[in-house]
Amino acid sequence: MSKKTKILSLKEAVGLIKDGDQVWLGGWTVVRHPMAMVYEIIRQQKKNLYLCSNPGAPDFDMLIGAGCVYLGETNYIGHEVFGHPYCFRRAIEKDTPRYLHDDWTVQTGALRILAGSMGVPFLPTLALKGSDLVMPEFDSVRDLRGVDPKLPKAKVSVVKDPFWEGEDVFLVPALRPDVCLIHAQEVGEKGTVRIKGGNFLDYYAALASKLVIVSAEKIVPDESLRDEQANAIPDCAVDIIVEAPYGAHPTAVFGCYDNDPWWFKEYLAASKDADKMNQWLKEWVLDVGSHEGYLEKLGTKRLNHISSDPQKGYNPTIRRRMDKLGEV
Repeated sequence: MSKKTKILSLKEAVGLIKDGDQVWLGGWTVVRHPMAMVYEIIRQQKKNLYLCSNPGAPDFDMLIGAGCVYLGETNYIGHEVFGHPYCFRRAIEKDTPRYLHDDWTVQTGALRILAGSMGVPFLPTLALKGSDLVMPEFDSVRDLRGVDPKLPKAKVSVVKDPFWEGEDVFLVPALRPDVCLIHAQEVGEKGTVRIKGGNFLDYYAALASKLVIVSAEKIVPDESLRDEQANAIPDCAVDIIVEAPYGAHPTAVFGCYDNDPWWFKEYLAASKDADKMNQWLKEWVLDVGSHEGYLEKLGTKRLNHISSDPQKGYNPTIRRRMDKLGEV
């Protein structure tokens, strides 16, 4: 009998995500986000997702704009130098569709997923002293605490240090997502993940999550990943793998391709308005039908134009200011 493979198609892998799941999105702002899986989530019309990241960017903003999300928690949503997260802003300001947001800092968000990866219920910090984040009137999801089982019963808890001076210590609750989505440069046939460049919090998120799905530029033989020091996540922490070239586009993947500023320019123009955003989603996500269709629509010329310099790992010729952007 042959061993069960972890390799699935993109459609099959995303099909494992259930409506209402708490989903961690890997990567960092405009770097190495699991965009191919995000597009497929929209195609499959997943609903009532609870998104987590540290921090979020086009993936977070787009899923909100597509109406897939009821609650999100992160410390930042934006496209860095490329522009503003208009879908997120519109959801917060107009409450249509209904979207709730639980705000955290970079450090405390990291501590939450670290606690989940360690299997402990919380971790202490002094960093929240004097922060508005701990004030009950600023807890936008306080009415759901103790009601929604995916939310901790309290945002934080304050205790006296029992070992030393007795000062106030803030306890932040562990984060244990239902699903973790990560994109990497390479993944072995058994699930070993190799990430070049920043790993960010992907390792901890993989350990903390119940189901871990990794898309990669390439699925490679395990023999090519023998250098354990170069690997980021062990195969025992990965459940499903998917081969998805350009699976983080338009975000950058070190050593493979850079950000696509032309994508950001078009997306930002569309996301300013709900109707235009729906038209953009129809054209670029729904009508293309698949990741392969999406790449075909982008075109070889466009993809070649964002290829990374093999020595630098990024593309030094790309202009990142929207007002200086030429034709692709």
